[in-house]
Amino acid sequence: MTRAFVRPGVLALLGLVAVVGLLGFSVDWRLLGRSLTYPDRPITAANWYRPRQAVAGVGPQAPPLELATNTEIPQKSLKTALDFAEAQNSVALLVMHRDRLVLERYWQGQKASDRVNSMSMVKTLLALLIGVAIDEGKITSIQDPAGTYLPEWANDPRGNITLADLLYMQSGLRNDDRTDTLRSDLVRLYGGSDAQKLALSIPLETTPGEVFSYSNFNSQILSIVLERATGESFGDYLSSRLWQPLGAGDGFLWLDRPGGHAKPFCCFFATPQDWVRVGQLLLHGGRVGNTQVIPSAWIRQMLGESPLSATFGMHIWLRARTIDYPEVNVASSAPFAAADTFYLDGRHHQRVYVIPSEELVMVRIGEEPPAWDDAVIPNAIVEGLRKP
Repeated sequence: MTRAFVRPGVLALLGLVAVVGLLGFSVDWRLLGRSLTYPDRPITAANWYRPRQAVAGVGPQAPPLELATNTEIPQKSLKTALDFAEAQNSVALLVMHRDRLVLERYWQGQKASDRVNSMSMVKTLLALLIGVAIDEGKITSIQDPAGTYLPEWANDPRGNITLADLLYMQSGLRNDDRTDTLRSDLVRLYGGSDAQKLALSIPLETTPGEVFSYSNFNSQILSIVLERATGESFGDYLSSRLWQPLGAGDGFLWLDRPGGHAKPFCCFFATPQDWVRVGQLLLHGGRVGNTQVIPSAWIRQMLGESPLSATFGMHIWLRARTIDYPEVNVASSAPFAAADTFYLDGRHHQRVYVIPSEELVMVRIGEEPPAWDDAVIPNAIVEGLRKP
């Protein structure tokens, strides 16, 4: 989810429920309850998100990240990054350089072992798993029509939407992302009781492949395709194909209802250190140590520009969103100093920055910042490294 979850006042809510009842519509009480109790700090309030599905990693046996004994990054550059992160309501900042942890700082009572909400960063994990499913022969190609895997769409124009269209955010499906009403598609997807049924009901509005429109429904539908193709739940597939091979600790997914479905567009909970591991995997082209966890060719394909947006690959961001590249929102005062920078993006500016040319991975976790600027942290580090 890309914006706040709506919480109407009690009187407005009761009025809405009364109207709904008079009109004979069913009420999603789970959606209403979640709207009333949604936490003010949705990134760190992990205990609020229930029910949940465990995603097994390697548990307490997770190997520690290797610590650097010294660093080429100037202390002034690290201080610039730290000061900005702290001022922007961050709870964690980690910097990995040449496979060694140079900086790890927590604020606001956050601990290294605390799991936090990824928000949309989990979309990149979903894309990685699509590559695994292709490698295993469970999915033939990203050019496959979605209707191949979704019988509900077999005789429907939406069945012609390709997996590439979903990955590149160009499906043509309606993108109602309002957050000020319980009737919006996005709010119902985020807080409602049946994410799968809702996702499969979204109508087509434009021709697939013609308009870039960043929509959480593309990711939710892609996760249904993955589950249908593999015969496994998203959480089980994530655990066995990525999270355990990564050497990560245990995580969890937020479900729409008990025994229901995960929401891979928004809500996976893991520690900041484990997001560093994800960055390291991407930095090394899908490898963990000597093991190729994700096919390297798939990583390269993910990092290619989408047909309709120069800032977006396949569920991953490629450039700072500046005035010249304004897709979704303008979040940077300048381009990235390193042209090969790419990053994972979650609501409230959760970030995993990866810079292959400088062998850097940087993770920022936090609540909503007062004045975010994507250029500050990565550029401070890169410019520091490049000074003679």
